[in-house]
Amino acid sequence: MERTELTENISFILYLIPLVASAVYALSIWAAQGLSAALPPTVYFTVTKDPYLFLIGFAAVCAAVLIEIFGSPTEAKPSKLAENVQQIQLLAIICLVTAVIASAWSAVGYAPSFGGIIGVLLEGRYALIFPLLLFILSLLLNPSSGFTFLTPANLLRNGSLILLIASPLIFYGLWRIHMPWMLIIGPTLVVVVAGVALLIYSGTGRASRTTEASSA
Repeated sequence: MERTELTENISFILYLIPLVASAVYALSIWAAQGLSAALPPTVYFTVTKDPYLFLIGFAAVCAAVLIEIFGSPTEAKPSKLAENVQQIQLLAIICLVTAVIASAWSAVGYAPSFGGIIGVLLEGRYALIFPLLLFILSLLLNPSSGFTFLTPANLLRNGSLILLIASPLIFYGLWRIHMPWMLIIGPTLVVVVAGVALLIYSGTGRASRTTEASSA
């Protein structure tokens, strides 16, 4: 199997993780409570309010983009980036439609009205936040949108800044949900170290390219 094909397969699997993980988690909870004609609200809210599921899904999408971009030849990176932008937007639409259907299905039996469905949808915290973040990510990655913040040329440098900025937010979020200190400090340090490593790597790469250009 060629490297390009391998990266595409891994990227495809990572894009499926948000959908598959949510479905498996929901079915496991639903089966434990007893299957019924309508989706129990407790199942919907448990899945859509789970911060771990949200973080795993978003991290999987980001990893899919990075793997496919950096696993592609230099001349193919722009086209791969455009393909991933479309895939992220498609995933966002699927997640949003699935959330609307699940909220309507969950509202049947205890809030069978349009207002009740909207209330269930809004109460499911990450059901709307996740597709919204995906749309924002696709906008940042899309070269034709006018944003150049996350284009292949500056992805490493700006990605490192995003990680460093996100580290205190991760710390605060984990602290707010009353996680043990080891589970608060551990992920925060991982994000900080990854951000610093990317920053150093991008600076080293830029310096080496400058040296090569001056010697030429």
